[in-house]
Amino acid sequence: MRKHDRVSRLLEEAEREHRCAIGGINDSLYYALRRRVDSLELVCPYPNLYASSQYWNSLTLDERQHHVVGALMLRHPKWTFAGLTAACIYGFQHSYSLHDGTVHIASTGAVTGRDHKRLHRIYMSGIPQWQCRGIPVTSPARTLVDCASLPFSHALAIYDSALRMRRVTDGDIRTIALTSGCDEDPVLRLLRYADPGSENGGESVTRGRIIECGFAVPSLQVEFDNPNNPDMRYRVDYCWRLYDGRIIAAEYDGMAKYADVSNMNRASLQAKLDYERRRERHLKEQHVSVVHLFYEDVMNPERLTAKLMDAGVPKIQ
Repeated sequence: MRKHDRVSRLLEEAEREHRCAIGGINDSLYYALRRRVDSLELVCPYPNLYASSQYWNSLTLDERQHHVVGALMLRHPKWTFAGLTAACIYGFQHSYSLHDGTVHIASTGAVTGRDHKRLHRIYMSGIPQWQCRGIPVTSPARTLVDCASLPFSHALAIYDSALRMRRVTDGDIRTIALTSGCDEDPVLRLLRYADPGSENGGESVTRGRIIECGFAVPSLQVEFDNPNNPDMRYRVDYCWRLYDGRIIAAEYDGMAKYADVSNMNRASLQAKLDYERRRERHLKEQHVSVVHLFYEDVMNPERLTAKLMDAGVPKIQ
């Protein structure tokens, strides 16, 4: 499509500021932008916000959310971002599957139904406004209380991450839950199981699924002897020590653990696999049986239950 100077300047300025471009309203610029969306030259991730398709595709999902929020700050300087949007701005780890293009903001007024479907207002009698990276957001505690409405395993990842980052305390969250008039039960359940010892979001979601399937809560990052290098002990993601002396470990295996061989300074794929086999043999010699959990297992309760039952992990529900 023929170059449009005003559109080009608009996009260049937005990219420099790490945000989406803001279009006009029923003017020549608006129609020029819409034509380029129709031709797939541009994307429109939120009403009247734009980015070049090439630039947008180079961004992570978190970066895309920040670009949308950066533009909305200019359009709506009185908005305070809340819920999952605020969690993203704080950098709390969460599943990318939660992103559906919705922007969450705090609101003291009634929800009228006149907002665009990609805008979700969270009612609050008073908004505990903070600043994070120059962006107005609800406080970390209030953000976590609102994220309790997400599916349990996904919310657990956010709680683990926030506690691990020390952005909030258990007491902060409990206080907001008690005083905000929200449903306390999901918040208290999440606090019961939240553990800052979880190393990443994938491990947190997996632990949440294990709990949802009714299994005993595992210990995290338990260490075992490494006879080849006593100073570099083996750690397992999840561990159950049973009354009869058996020890069961579970590992959440993301493909990136094995597949990233692009860096020539890293060990080869074969060396990684050899290490894993040696590690598992050493664990077995310490009477530790290991079950490997993959993404497909975690997302399928029947598969996850079957694997853990076969491994001998006890059910408590």
